[in-house]
Amino acid sequence: MATFICRVQFLDDTDPFNSTNFPEPTRPPLFTFREDIPLINQIAGIHRLLKAPHKPDDCALQLSHNGSYLDLESTLAEQKDELEGFQEEGGRGKKHSVILRTHLSIRVHACIDELNLVWTGHQQVPNSVRCPRASAPDIGIWEKT
Repeated sequence: MATFICRVQFLDDTDPFNSTNFPEPTRPPLFTFREDIPLINQIAGIHRLLKAPHKPDDCALQLSHNGSYLDLESTLAEQKDELEGFQEEGGRGKKHSVILRTHLSIRVHACIDELNLVWTGHQQVPNSVRCPRASAPDIGIWEKT
């Protein structure tokens, strides 16, 4: 039974328009992965340890050192290439971590849904996506309120 011990964090990206996300907690706990069990069967333990705000079924795992996403249907043993360089320290002695975050496809759909609401006029435009009046003069929803 081979194990892989590393730091784990979460990124609260449940709001796709929030641009101030940082991995949390700042002092990441250690998690022991079993290399022979698919990650999908281990993700609930990470979610519980971190007390992450995500829906467990919406989660993905991303490597901090190269940005790669791990395949949840596979084991860590099957993804050794992705983990290459993970154990080496980053700049300024920083250790890498596995980051729990929302699946990319779910974030994309959340953006599309939000923009559909904006274009149909059912919601105020968030400040983070407002366009200057000059770039969209004919569209009233882009004006400051």
